[in-house]
Amino acid sequence: MDDFPPILLRIAREFLGLSQDDVEVIFGTSRKTIQRAERGDKAVSSHLFAHLKLFYEKHGIEFVPPAGERGWGVFNVNVKDASTGLNNLGDIPLSRRKKTAEPARSGPMNASKNSNT
Repeated sequence: MDDFPPILLRIAREFLGLSQDDVEVIFGTSRKTIQRAERGDKAVSSHLFAHLKLFYEKHGIEFVPPAGERGWGVFNVNVKDASTGLNNLGDIPLSRRKKTAEPARSGPMNASKNSNT
């Protein structure tokens, strides 16, 4: 991880308007692993950390290294023009965790409960 602060991964994800669930689906690693990488957990391989960083860079994030008295910075090149969105990823498939609303059930089980008089 060198001197790169892991919290910048979270900032980059949020700058792209992505949830951890979104990154899980797009990047193909578990949400728990993404959480651990964002916390700087030593159990996360430097290879995975570097790939997450590269993933964000590929989608418009620029990590700005410290200069002079200033610390690290994060820039989203997708928003340098007001007419563009936070990212260029298009439609993101739903995560397995995101549930759609279930329709109200009607059928023999519900009908029998309502017919008891």
